[in-house]
Amino acid sequence: MSLETLNLSLFHVINGAQDASQFIIRLAIFFANDLLYILLFILTFLWFYGDQDLKNRVIKSVFLTCVSLLVGYVISLFYHHARPFVMGVGTTFIEHAPTASFPSNHMLIFSTIALSYLFAQRKIIGIILLFLSFVVAWSRIYLGVHFPLDMLGAFIVALLVNTAGYYFWNAYGTALTAFCIHLYQIICKPLLDRGLIK
Repeated sequence: MSLETLNLSLFHVINGAQDASQFIIRLAIFFANDLLYILLFILTFLWFYGDQDLKNRVIKSVFLTCVSLLVGYVISLFYHHARPFVMGVGTTFIEHAPTASFPSNHMLIFSTIALSYLFAQRKIIGIILLFLSFVVAWSRIYLGVHFPLDMLGAFIVALLVNTAGYYFWNAYGTALTAFCIHLYQIICKPLLDRGLIK
């Protein structure tokens, strides 16, 4: 069995049926679309109101996520895999632009952030985020906008970026964090002086 055949077979197992429960579809849409905005809101809140340690973790996770997304973009330039609905396979429950399917940007974001916390020995939050990343992966396959290998590829990219990022951050993380916080203090000085943010 070829890798592409396995990919299609797994997709058909996970992808929702045409008569799928509306409750499951709505739940999958929440995980596939809305959960990302909740995660971004939490990171933004931690940045504006968290202490130095929390700010450091936000900077690290955002920096590594940007690297992962850049790597994913470069991969998509050299390896363009069509999405399921473009290929006419499975059932699609949400609208999506016919962009490259591999690797999944949503999985890149969630798994990179999750692994950044795990690599920093923040195991509880890391495990929770990793679980959510797999839930997001399931939801986007279920809704028909991604293949299983899109998720696996994204996870591998996130793992490699975090592995390299671990050594990079040990060498340059303190300086990068100090620069970002200094820039933040300059830009947001009026709000900081009034105590509206930290």
